[in-house]
Amino acid sequence: MPLQDHVAALLVLLHAQPLIRIARLGTNDVLPEDGEVLGRNRRPPSPVPAPFAGMLLDYLGQRPNTMTATNPDARRLFPGRRAAQPMTPEALELRLRRLASPTQRGRLRRRVPYV
Repeated sequence: MPLQDHVAALLVLLHAQPLIRIARLGTNDVLPEDGEVLGRNRRPPSPVPAPFAGMLLDYLGQRPNTMTATNPDARRLFPGRRAAQPMTPEALELRLRRLASPTQRGRLRRRVPYV
């Protein structure tokens, strides 16, 4: 499994956020501090579990689409093919579907019937 897909699937599962938010994460949203890694997907930043933290830091050093003429300084965690643009949520969803990872859109809150 490509490291990019593994990281995306774990972010979706750990943070329970829609793919549009996961796709828009930047490299500055991963904060290595005092031997632990914090993810700034929520406020305040939340600690990333130890096994995933190492994987996330490894991924930061080998992100795809950063060695092209249009994207040399990409600051997105999942850079797209166009300069300064993130990978589209649809492209990310297709990659995760190939892994049989759950990507279904869910409700953000439960509806409470009126009494």
